[in-house]
Amino acid sequence: TVDALDNAVPEPADTPEADTPEPDPAPSEAAAALPLAARRRAAILAALADSGAARVLDLGCGEGRLLVDLLADRRFTEIVGMDVSTRALRIAARRLRLDRLGERQAARVNLFQGSLSYVDTRLAGYDAAVLSEVVEHVDPPRLRTLEHGVFAAARPRTVVVTTPNAEYNVRWETLPAGELRHHDHRFEWTRAEFRRWAEDVAARHGYTVAFRPVGEEDPEVGPPTQLALFTATGPDEPAGPADRDRAGTRRKETAA
Repeated sequence: TVDALDNAVPEPADTPEADTPEPDPAPSEAAAALPLAARRRAAILAALADSGAARVLDLGCGEGRLLVDLLADRRFTEIVGMDVSTRALRIAARRLRLDRLGERQAARVNLFQGSLSYVDTRLAGYDAAVLSEVVEHVDPPRLRTLEHGVFAAARPRTVVVTTPNAEYNVRWETLPAGELRHHDHRFEWTRAEFRRWAEDVAARHGYTVAFRPVGEEDPEVGPPTQLALFTATGPDEPAGPADRDRAGTRRKETAA
């Protein structure tokens, strides 16, 4: 269903998913002042910078908070935000102030409606794709479809995936035992479950994968958010400049 990737659901201020300081165990003073959502975006930006990516897809971009950070960084020359929710995209456009950007800045950003329930040719030819807090919104039987659309059809050189660490939920005082962090989450993975999924995806599609913690890491239950950084290997590494030009032509034709 198309609503499986709708990240436009407003977040109450007292949930772990909101942009509020997190109850990390004994955090440093600087970390305590920085919301988990902000630390997650910083970790994603660091992973993208390490990859050398310049042309980036934010898949399931929601209301555009990561897009704002991407636009502020000159290393990212082309930024695409895709979401199933047109409401979220309108909010993202306002947050980015697209109507006030200069011509050069505006040319770096493209927003469009789409779903990872289907292969989308507009996603081909990019350096990197981000799925930040997206996979847990997808019904498990549909994860293979998302996997195919991103890792097989679009096949960027780098894919960054973040998702909650279910083991950390016991540290949320406001979260009743056994409940998920958000009512729209279909599941939340432990570190072992996420690692198993990511390693299986990497093996099926010719990627390597590395894992990074996001947020203060609890010695018993790990970090609040887990990040997987996929890097393509072998002859199917993505597109060179000519292929990207063709992909750009297809995107323009699709938008026309």
